[in-house]
Amino acid sequence: MKNRSRSLLILLCVLALAFVGWVLLPGPFGHGVLAGVFGGLLLVFASMLLFGRIMQKRMANRLQPPPLPVESWDYAMEAEDLAGVSFGFSRFSGKVLILNFWATWCGPCVAEMPSLERLRAATADLDVGLACLTREDRAVVRGFVEKRGFALPVYLFGGEPPTCFRSRAIPATFILDKAGRIVMRHFGAARWDDASVVAFVRGLAATPA
Repeated sequence: MKNRSRSLLILLCVLALAFVGWVLLPGPFGHGVLAGVFGGLLLVFASMLLFGRIMQKRMANRLQPPPLPVESWDYAMEAEDLAGVSFGFSRFSGKVLILNFWATWCGPCVAEMPSLERLRAATADLDVGLACLTREDRAVVRGFVEKRGFALPVYLFGGEPPTCFRSRAIPATFILDKAGRIVMRHFGAARWDDASVVAFVRGLAATPA
């Protein structure tokens, strides 16, 4: 509303100056000069106003947060740890869970792992679950983890993941609340130890189921 009032005031000032000039500079030549000058000013003013409205609309669209995912998971998935022991995800029922799909050959996956370790440490007092999942060969993954010195819980699974976790991109990370609802998902590397992420996860974990 303020922007419209300001624009209207500027337009009135320009028109007033044009009227004064029209009176003070009589004759065809003076009127022609005034018409050219103020016509150009009005054109510039109209262009700036239109551009401002377009940018304002774009920014408004950007500021609209995307809807949260609505998928839920029933924890129906089996995996194995690096020792070959079967692992059921039902043990995470009632807990906040972070699932990270990765691969040893994926540079962005490896780059974000230290931040996942720090996120795990920052939420350890609230019993937040974390699982890094890959479909690679056990020997390859075990050797990679041992060489890098990662302390993250890594699991192997075969076939396709549940539909709600399927993606063409990795790393793919999903955060689930205590009811198994996906409340956050991110494709690509991220700084998982960022203060905002830590606060978000801790808030989820502190909320009663």
